Amino acid sequence: MPYTIPNNSCVGCDNCRPQCPTGAIKIENNEYWIDPSVCNNCEGYYPEPQCVVACPNNFPMPRQAKRGRCKVEPREATSPDLFSNGKSNPFASAIAIWEACNVLSQRTSLPWEIDENSHMCYSRKITQGRGAIAFYITQSPNQNERVTKLEAIEALDIRAACIHLIFAAHATALDRPWEQEFAIDDRQIEKYLGLEKRKDLSKNAKLTLIKNILNQA
Repeated sequence: MPYTIPNNSCVGCDNCRPQCPTGAIKIENNEYWIDPSVCNNCEGYYPEPQCVVACPNNFPMPRQAKRGRCKVEPREATSPDLFSNGKSNPFASAIAIWEACNVLSQRTSLPWEIDENSHMCYSRKITQGRGAIAFYITQSPNQNERVTKLEAIEALDIRAACIHLIFAAHATALDRPWEQEFAIDDRQIEKYLGLEKRKDLSKNAKLTLIKNILNQA
């Protein structure tokens, strides 16, 4: 159950926000609030909610579910699930897809270099030397530290490679993928990545994990 900050109880000390591992604590109109779609009680990070630990008045408390009827917003229509036969599914292939999977799986094992803009870069020749493909690490807390960027590379989740293949498989199902769109939701991604079997993760924890993986893809 996510936590909430009761009305008019927050003193605005900002002790809690830096401690939140999921970034659920927001500031709007100089008031603090907790996004229930992101808060997961710090499950998988700490034994107890860090907002409660950090708050000098212990104000954050479990969000109580409303009693009675509730309005459920209908989900947008999504593309049909992959693996309709339960075994395999065709997908479109491209050098960019395969090389992205290569980067996400091999990470620091690849020969990364620093380019003229001080970005970590991995590149290789393709099409018999007539072209090249390159990947860059452009975001880092300290752009001048190679170690920090190598740590960022090592932190890449190999499951992000699966996202590329999932997208490629959905694109293959379209008649004109260059002008058509497909839509997949968290339920489908959870199934494709095997997260539906993770009973140790709450729904919010799974959504946070999926978001992080998608940001890497």
